[in-house]
Amino acid sequence: MTEQPMSEQRIPAARARHGTDRSPWNLLLLVPLLMLVTPLWNHDEPRLFGLPMFYWSQFLFVPLGVVCVGLVVRAANRRERAATEHAAEGNEGKH
Repeated sequence: MTEQPMSEQRIPAARARHGTDRSPWNLLLLVPLLMLVTPLWNHDEPRLFGLPMFYWSQFLFVPLGVVCVGLVVRAANRRERAATEHAAEGNEGKH
């Protein structure tokens, strides 16, 4: 089965209506970026398993970032699925 080129793929109804994907869930994508603000984490104390705070906080942000991105993807998929179902219901009434 061949895929359609990007230019020919249909835009989901929710995104076509607004032009962008402005969801409050997208704000969660800022959380992993906090690890880049090193003055917040550049401390020796408290230590965890002998590691300075800077190192264990950076390790902590890896699974935290994965969870945040996973939640945003899941929310986006739900919105897209709901918009697609809503559009399909509207098209069924026209036939």
